[in-house]
Amino acid sequence: MKLRSLQPQLRTAVSSHQSWLQTAPPSHRLLMLMMVQMRVYHPLLSKALPKAPLLTQLPHLGSQMAPSTPSSDTVSSSLASSPQTSANTSAPSQPSSSPYDTDCSRKLISQIQRSLSQESLLDELESELLDCQLPEGESGSKRKGSSPVNGLPTDQEDCMMVFEKCIQYKYAQQEKAIKRLLEDNKRHQELILGICSEKDNMKEELKKRAETEKQHMATIKKLEGRVDELLRELKESREKLIHQDQAAKAALQQMQKEMAYRLEQTNRKCDEARQEKETMVMKYVRGEKEALDLRRDKESLEKRLREATKEVDRQALRGNQLAQDKGRLQQLYDAKEGEVGRVTREVEKLKEEINSHLIKVKWAQNKLKSEADVHKETKDKLRETTSKLAQAKEETEQIRKNCQDMIRTYQESEELKSNELDAKLRATKGELEKHRQEQTDQLEVHRVKAKELDDLKRSYKEGMDELTTLRTKLKCLEDERPRWEDELSKYREIINRQKAELGRQKEKMDEIAALQDQQQRDKQEITSLREEVESLTSQMTDLQRDVQGSREREAELLGFTEKLSSKNAQLQSESNALQCQLDQLTSSFTELQAQQEETRRLLDDKSRQLKQEESLRQQEVQGLQEERTALQTEVSRLKTRVDELRDELVTQKRKQAASIKDLTKQLTQARKRMEQVENGRCDRDAGSMGSRSSSSGTAPGFGSLNARHGGVEDRSPESQSGPSVVVVDSYPEVDKAVLVERIVRLQKSLARKQEKIEFMEDHIKQLVEEIRKKTKIIQSYVLREETGALSSEASDINKANLGRRGGIMASLYTSHPADSGLTLDLSLEINRKLQAVLEDTLLKNITLKENLQTLGAEIEKLIKQQRDPGDGEGGSDATTSREKRKQTTNLQHSIYFEGTATFEHLRHTHSHSLNV
Repeated sequence: MKLRSLQPQLRTAVSSHQSWLQTAPPSHRLLMLMMVQMRVYHPLLSKALPKAPLLTQLPHLGSQMAPSTPSSDTVSSSLASSPQTSANTSAPSQPSSSPYDTDCSRKLISQIQRSLSQESLLDELESELLDCQLPEGESGSKRKGSSPVNGLPTDQEDCMMVFEKCIQYKYAQQEKAIKRLLEDNKRHQELILGICSEKDNMKEELKKRAETEKQHMATIKKLEGRVDELLRELKESREKLIHQDQAAKAALQQMQKEMAYRLEQTNRKCDEARQEKETMVMKYVRGEKEALDLRRDKESLEKRLREATKEVDRQALRGNQLAQDKGRLQQLYDAKEGEVGRVTREVEKLKEEINSHLIKVKWAQNKLKSEADVHKETKDKLRETTSKLAQAKEETEQIRKNCQDMIRTYQESEELKSNELDAKLRATKGELEKHRQEQTDQLEVHRVKAKELDDLKRSYKEGMDELTTLRTKLKCLEDERPRWEDELSKYREIINRQKAELGRQKEKMDEIAALQDQQQRDKQEITSLREEVESLTSQMTDLQRDVQGSREREAELLGFTEKLSSKNAQLQSESNALQCQLDQLTSSFTELQAQQEETRRLLDDKSRQLKQEESLRQQEVQGLQEERTALQTEVSRLKTRVDELRDELVTQKRKQAASIKDLTKQLTQARKRMEQVENGRCDRDAGSMGSRSSSSGTAPGFGSLNARHGGVEDRSPESQSGPSVVVVDSYPEVDKAVLVERIVRLQKSLARKQEKIEFMEDHIKQLVEEIRKKTKIIQSYVLREETGALSSEASDINKANLGRRGGIMASLYTSHPADSGLTLDLSLEINRKLQAVLEDTLLKNITLKENLQTLGAEIEKLIKQQRDPGDGEGGSDATTSREKRKQTTNLQHSIYFEGTATFEHLRHTHSHSLNV
């Protein structure tokens, strides 16, 4: 816009200037061209060229076009501010480019080349001017007849003087600008190298962190796989227990059904026996009636005997008939004997069936015994797991002790560092006082060292604050320790009580087994009674046969009736006895049913207790997993601490190397100055050159110091030349002994620092070896477990989608940067926030781990109380035992719910940290 506004003025000036050039001599034309090329206006030129119209307008145009065409005086200021301007110009293209970019150096080089091109242009103008002036001088001498002074006319001497002064002034300014540009170029190159080294270090640190994160993710995946497997095993064990309970219940139901069926059969047989008894009574009545009839027949026969003499033949015939009847009866007897054999065979078959039933009962008993053995084996496995858990806890206690020892050693090393820093402070104070007496220029070095001391003091204060915080934490933990021990003792007492109750329940189980044996014996007695009933039925059939025989024989009928009466009395007594036995069996059966219900209730209680123990074992497994995660976090923290110590060592080495370089440069400068003083180079020209060499030699030494803390202030050549001469005059007063003493002191301080560095390296090696040993222990413990996937498929898909979309989160989830907006500052802020989140999660995990450890200790106490029965609790009442059972079950439920809540909280915090 400025150029457009100045275009009409330039056009008028150029037109007037062209008209003037046509009338002006060639020397004036050359001077005008030089002024326009150099963009310099001098008041003497207005005297030499009063008629030039463009010269009167040059100051006004120069003031208006100053921003677009700067003069040579402003070149140095523009070059000094070149890093900032380059940063501002590059701001739109790059959002966070550094002020020490290579574009700045390129611009400086281009400006140097422009200045060199301007010098060549000046040389060309000077040669053209001389070429133009020589012919003009010759023509003038021919015209006037007198030669001009120095080959120029008298009216042009002023112009040449002004021209020479302008050239000298421009040359001096360009030399100053070139020197400043060279110094700035060196500074920028050093800063660029430092930034490149820092970038490489940051890249290496990022790679290391990525590798450590990958390792942690792999370990976490392994642990989660192990957790899944343990959960599967617990589910399988639960299913097995459920199947076993169902099989036991089914077996008991079958036994109950069989008992009920057998009782029904016995009842039926008893009813049949009663009915048979009633039929036998009726038959007996009938037999008596028949006996009375036979008596009447006998009387009639006696009456008829008298009349039967005549009928002897007939009686003989009748005797023959009776013999025949006897043979027939013999045949009937033989048939009855065959029937008796068949009945005995049936009895034997029934006995075989009874034996098969007994075998089945024994098989059921063996099955119950095998299930009891399996239950014992599971208990043994549980004991083994508890012992393993105790071993793991001992290992964790050992690891804690080792960590405490490491913390103590670190505290001692920090105290040694503090003592060493105090010694350094004293030495640096003495050196600073001597430097004040020797040289005033070393005030900047003193300031730098004071800043370093302040940084060291701050670091020392921070270390002391950290030590105080750690000590307070230790005190708090020691104060809480007796409370936890009291709680552990209480829980141990509870576990002992539960163990006593378990022993009582085992005794009750033994009683139930004895009752089952007694039930089997009762069954055998019932079978024997059935056999007796069957024998009685057979006897009744025999009696019937006897009654039929008694009809044929009177004499036998009387005996038979007597036998029947006696037998009937016996049968009545036996039936009464059988009725009593049946009543006893029914009462015993009811008692057995009540006992069976009690056994069922006990089995239900046992199943509940088994489920509770399974939940407790799950909580213990979760506690162990959390302990593993805590150990891994401690290992990662120690690794990060080692890395920080290594970085501190590297920075200290760099600082020492920089200080050694500065000292070597100062020594070489002092040697050169001493050699110059001894050789006696005290001429003025040599002094001026020496002052220049001293200024150029001291600039890099102080530049290295100022490059860390800021830019060097620009000085004018006059102010730089004055002190340099003073320094040259003051060096002969320096004593060699002072320099030697200073060198010896510096060498001693170097030796001390090297010894400290070696001690720190050895200490770090020892710490690294201990960490490696512990990592081996942890790896061996982790490798026992099986690997598994940590993150879900949904999180992986989410990460892949973020990587495809691009942006800052995509560059976090991928190996290469996906967005130009992810700068070093932004990545550092992200790392700080993630570090804060990780520290919070670690603190929460540590507290939760301690809570789970206390819960595990309480559970162990409860288990011990359940296994070890008490001394004075054997004869306690049933009500007290039930109350104790209720208390233990309520406590186990509360522990289970607390463990599940802590586990869910852990999972939530872990998922939150992963999402962050």
